[in-house]
Amino acid sequence: MSQNAFGPSPFQKMTNLFSQWDSLEQRLAQARTIALFLDFDGTLARLQTRPEGVLLHKDARRYLHQLAASPRFRLWVITGRRQADVASRIRVPGIRYLGLHGWEGRLADDLPEATLVALACLKRQLQARFTNQEIWIEDKHAALAVHYRSALQRVEVFEALQHFIEPFQDVLHIVQAKNVLEAVAHQIADKGEAVRHQMATIRNSTLPLYVGDDFIDEPAFRALPYGITVHVGRKRRTRARYWLADVLQVHQLLKRLATQFT
Repeated sequence: MSQNAFGPSPFQKMTNLFSQWDSLEQRLAQARTIALFLDFDGTLARLQTRPEGVLLHKDARRYLHQLAASPRFRLWVITGRRQADVASRIRVPGIRYLGLHGWEGRLADDLPEATLVALACLKRQLQARFTNQEIWIEDKHAALAVHYRSALQRVEVFEALQHFIEPFQDVLHIVQAKNVLEAVAHQIADKGEAVRHQMATIRNSTLPLYVGDDFIDEPAFRALPYGITVHVGRKRRTRARYWLADVLQVHQLLKRLATQFT
């Protein structure tokens, strides 16, 4: 029932993106259009204990303004957050915000009644099960996110969620991300599908550049084998070809893109 972020294709041997900048610079310079896909939490902005505490640094906002205003760039932010939430935190016109892993802003059809009933029932069960303030439930309308802090809590949350979701497995599935497990409506696919859909709407000469830090970004890395894919954070098994150490290095990347290619 849990969504597998990986699959049959091989993992990449990552190299630091800046160590390969000369060759990447040539690819970027030759591209007529650059499709820049960005995750938000842990990529554009530092992770915080609770999602409402996450803020975008003013420098990153300035670079995004420059990129969004450039005719060479198309910008998307694809996030597990709700679309309105991430748009209000970034506040840059010209970016297309895709919430709930790409569902909001692309499809966002009304959910079937059975799915809404299942989510409401699951929410009541989870709220009754977890009264500890260190484990809390976030209602995203088409998904329920259960946030936790420790590895032990992760096991506890996963076992409870797996048990409670059993009667609803025909309409809900589990998605795993950093310090959060989500019960998600089946209508919500992964970021890979969202990226493929967006790339199909623009011309073939476009070079995709995707930057993300989480396991839920892996389907997008897999969907762009011909693009520049960047994992943010510690080195791990991933399909991304390149890596950056942290959010500050992502901001450095945005600065280089805005300075050299707009």
